[in-house]
Amino acid sequence: MKKYDDYLEKILTAVFGGIGTIAIFINLLLKGLTSENILDAVKDIAGLVVVIAVFLVANKLFRKGEKFDFIRLFESHLKDWINQNDYLISDENIDEEGKGKFNKRYCSMVIDHSNIVTRKKRAKDATPKKEKGAFVYLPYKDEEGMLRNEFEFRFNERTFDRQNIYRTESGEVDLKAIIERITSRIDDNFMHLQIDAKANPSYKTITVSFEKMGRTEENARKLIDLVEFVKTLVLALA
Repeated sequence: MKKYDDYLEKILTAVFGGIGTIAIFINLLLKGLTSENILDAVKDIAGLVVVIAVFLVANKLFRKGEKFDFIRLFESHLKDWINQNDYLISDENIDEEGKGKFNKRYCSMVIDHSNIVTRKKRAKDATPKKEKGAFVYLPYKDEEGMLRNEFEFRFNERTFDRQNIYRTESGEVDLKAIIERITSRIDDNFMHLQIDAKANPSYKTITVSFEKMGRTEENARKLIDLVEFVKTLVLALA
C-alpha cells in the first residue's frame, strides 16, 4: 500500500498558492495602484484562498473515506522484513491459505543462527522442523470467521540449547522462563503503543494483541519494529 505524502501536498499547495498570489500582485502593478484595482486584487486573493481551502478540506474528507486495511499493511511490511533477513527468516505460506484448524500462516526462523554469517543456504531452502521452525504466526480468522487483531511468536527449546542462563534444575532449557522474560521485555519497550503481550508457555508462544492500537501506517511499521526486537532478543540469548 502506497503511503500518502502529506508533506508533498503542503509543498504543492504553498507553491501554487504563492504563484497565484504573485500573479495577482503583478497584475495589480500593471493595471496601476488605484483603489478599484487594489479592491479587485484583494477579491482575487480571497478567491484563491477559498479555492485552496476547499481543495484541502475535500482532499482530507476523501482520504478519511478510503478503506484502510491495517493488517494487510502490517503483512506487507513483514514481507519486506523477511526479505531483508533471508538467511535467517523464511516466508512459508504468508500468501497462501494456511494450515491447521484456523488456516494459520507463518514465517520460520533458522535454528542455526550462524547461517547469517556463513550464508550456507537461504532460510527458504532450509529443511522445515529439522533446520528451521515457526517464528511468527500471522493474524488469523477465528471460528466465527472474524479476523483476530493479534499475531504470535513461537519458540522451541532447540533454539536456546547453547545458552546457560535459563535452565531447569535438571539442566534442560527452561523455555517457560525464556518466554516470560521476552514477554516482559516486549511490555517494557512497546506498551506505549497499546499492545498487549501475553505469555503462553504451555503452547510455547507469545500472543501480541493490537486490538486497542491506533490503526495508522506508522503503527503498522512499529509492529515490525516489535518483530525485529524479539528477533534480536532471540539471537542475543541463543
